[in-house]
Amino acid sequence: MVVNEQVVGSELRDLLLARLAKSVTEVFVVAPALAESGLKHTMGDIDDAIEPARERLRGTLDELRQAGLNADGEVGDSDPIQAISDEIVKFGPEQIVVVAHSDEEGAFAEKGLLEQAERDFDLPVTELVVNRDEEPEVLDVKRSEPVAGRKKGWRPSANWPPLSRRNVIGILVAIVGTLVLGGLAAECVGDATGQHDLEEGRLGGACAATLLIALPVALINLAHVVGLVLFQSVGYEGIFSRFFARLSLYGTPAAIVAVLLIQVAK
Repeated sequence: MVVNEQVVGSELRDLLLARLAKSVTEVFVVAPALAESGLKHTMGDIDDAIEPARERLRGTLDELRQAGLNADGEVGDSDPIQAISDEIVKFGPEQIVVVAHSDEEGAFAEKGLLEQAERDFDLPVTELVVNRDEEPEVLDVKRSEPVAGRKKGWRPSANWPPLSRRNVIGILVAIVGTLVLGGLAAECVGDATGQHDLEEGRLGGACAATLLIALPVALINLAHVVGLVLFQSVGYEGIFSRFFARLSLYGTPAAIVAVLLIQVAK
């Protein structure tokens, strides 16, 4: 059981017990040391998150033991998926239960948690989505299929990793968008070199702005496509995948629009 929120109060406790099989008598609880922000998570700055995780763990263990379960646990990794993976090796569970917040209210590492768990683990995963009240209210209950999602999805050949619809759209947007930006930048440079002395290397303001927009977007798109195609096995999927996917999907069209406006206005 992964607790991103303390199990306390009759509503959450009773629903949790109802979701466990009647044969379950032993539960291992892990409380991830959730960083307050995406920057702290990326930098590994979780010192301030350890004590709240300990309190969350202690309170949850007390509640489960009072309900008659044999419960033990520990503070886990700041990434809930890594925390689950670590405890699967130690505990060998039959199922995974996650008590988490919604994407809007949750910590950076909680976003898309069930999707990641379904992709990575060959175990049924139940997610209880709760709010941050003193006695958390259960907002939603979700359940994944007991099969690792990496076994599903479209792939152009057996040598490729399976790709979700979002992955495929992201790759297409990245490739097409990069080609469009590259063409606009090349046209701009071609026009500029026809007007200025090449030895001086002078470019107009509009052309310089075009290059400053096109180059970073191209690098982001390259990183995203390479991550999806080559580096899924080393943990690209998840937090970093979602981050670069958003940059690519929304940033690329925005960059094209910005470059077109710059070139029209010059």
